Amino acid sequence: MARPGRHAEGARTRERVLESASKLMASHGYAATSMARISREAGVNSASIFWAFGNKEGLLAAVMERAAAEFFQSVRVRAEHITVPRENVWERLAGLADAFSRGPEFLRLLLVLSLERRDGDPSVLEAARRVRTQAVAGLAEVYEPEVELANRGQRRAVCWELARFTLMLLDGVFVAGQIESDSTDLTRAFRSIAAGVRATRDHLVAETRATPPTQGATR
Repeated sequence: MARPGRHAEGARTRERVLESASKLMASHGYAATSMARISREAGVNSASIFWAFGNKEGLLAAVMERAAAEFFQSVRVRAEHITVPRENVWERLAGLADAFSRGPEFLRLLLVLSLERRDGDPSVLEAARRVRTQAVAGLAEVYEPEVELANRGQRRAVCWELARFTLMLLDGVFVAGQIESDSTDLTRAFRSIAAGVRATRDHLVAETRATPPTQGATR
């Protein structure tokens, strides 16, 4: 029988490893961050890390999924406190500058790790794609009530395109914030993002309505 508190101790150790790996990968990149360095930073022996995560790629996936989950949780909490009607998704999007300013580490990791594809480790890019797909799916679900198309397949396609477009804009804001931290007005940037996404929604809906749905599309 496991000792009382052993599970909690294991959870704390796992959290230390993820926190150390996240900081090191974000600062130095994936390729330059060795398991030995993570072990020293976290104060955990390498064997325990391999036992918990399997390999470096498994640790990477856990790091990014944790960072993404923390960011989107902060976004949900912030959205719940924005005093505008719940159905007004554009005002909610415009009001997320504060949550974004706290440091979306998952965006930093996604950008850094995706740029490291040239190092020839396809599992790195695959892990980044998994997390990004989760983010797109979540945004697409949020946008669906705002896309007035009767055909379900067309509506989903527009929502996914809007979600991908939003992440591209967030990538740009994040990079600008790293380079021009003193001049980036996040509140104004997020209002511009909201306006841009809304205008793109209108364009895509009009364009879709002018194009007959493909035969057999889901309604």
